[in-house]
Amino acid sequence: MGFKENLLKRITINDLVSTVDRTLGSVASGLKVNKKAMKQLLDMSTFELLREREMDLYLRPLSDGTYQILVLDNELPLFETTLADVLLRRNPTLKEMLNVRNAIKILSDKDVVKSRRTGSLVFLQQDLLGSLDLTFDGADLAVMVEEGVAALENSREEEVVQAVVLFAEILGYVPAPSLFQIKGYRTWGSVSTDASGRTFFGPMVIYDPESNRLVLWPDPVASLDPGWIASLRQGGDGQPPAWIKGKAVFGFLRDKALDQGTVASLLTAS
Repeated sequence: MGFKENLLKRITINDLVSTVDRTLGSVASGLKVNKKAMKQLLDMSTFELLREREMDLYLRPLSDGTYQILVLDNELPLFETTLADVLLRRNPTLKEMLNVRNAIKILSDKDVVKSRRTGSLVFLQQDLLGSLDLTFDGADLAVMVEEGVAALENSREEEVVQAVVLFAEILGYVPAPSLFQIKGYRTWGSVSTDASGRTFFGPMVIYDPESNRLVLWPDPVASLDPGWIASLRQGGDGQPPAWIKGKAVFGFLRDKALDQGTVASLLTAS
């Protein structure tokens, strides 16, 4: 796959991880893992599904004849042991339970479980992201700029948003926190804090789907004052030259990405 396809795959992986992460919790919490989203992640991995004893097991062989085995249940335990050992510990038969040595294993699996819940999710996320080639050059970004500009010129909203989201993924921009959200607009940008803990947002890319107007404010701001909002609603027309407008937004994002040189690291699981 090319750079854009790998970047889109990274976005999909992180979105699915966030979906699963919101459903993780202790046994006492009563939360149930979003198995559909987790299965989508596992289907993208090199783990292979095996259904045994009414369990969905995902296996990957290790060099010593054992396996990494992730059990798709609410605990998401990741084992490193044999298949028979996992079957015994997770769903033993009556005959197996009557064996004293087996009973000890059934009561405690700490010796073979490497992670659970969030730990297993982060392991899988890192495994999937580590398999992606996210190196890029000017030619890769030029294609993305061209597609973004064409989408903007032809008022193709979904494609404009995708083009911005791709650059946001490279730069580590995120959807606007509540303090910086503007009704009717889609906004992405860089979040930072100063020594006192005050939050700043910017540079920020702002898209108005209704008018198909795309603008960018290049400087971090601590709040959105009324004059700034009024300037935005005018699309920066007649305002000081801080506003970057239209197709020039994609040029700004391209230059930022080239200066940065690599795709921003962004793990979404807590």
